[in-house]
Amino acid sequence: MVKRIEILGLGAGDLEQLNVGIYKKLLHASPIYLRTKEHPVVVDLEKEGLTYTSFDAIYEKHDQFEEVYEEIVQTLLEQAQDASIIYAVPGHPLVAERTVQLLLDYGPKNGV
Repeated sequence: MVKRIEILGLGAGDLEQLNVGIYKKLLHASPIYLRTKEHPVVVDLEKEGLTYTSFDAIYEKHDQFEEVYEEIVQTLLEQAQDASIIYAVPGHPLVAERTVQLLLDYGPKNGV
């Protein structure tokens, strides 16, 4: 089995600005993990049936962002051991996204 995390960017705005390929993938794939559900496009996607798990509660659990990001990444790596998953982040995945940087670093070391 391929252990895989596909990382998608939700863009900077509303549903009208979302790439069509990403839109289709989000509505037809599972499981989906969101770094945060606090993004304008998520409300519209929920109306169209998007189901997901968000990591918003982890932000409240830790005092330091680095601890938040580490927990998110470890959770994603664990989930990817059993199934290919999708992880979506606000904006572009390679712009100021610490969790993505950590996944790119830790993923290969964990066979993902």
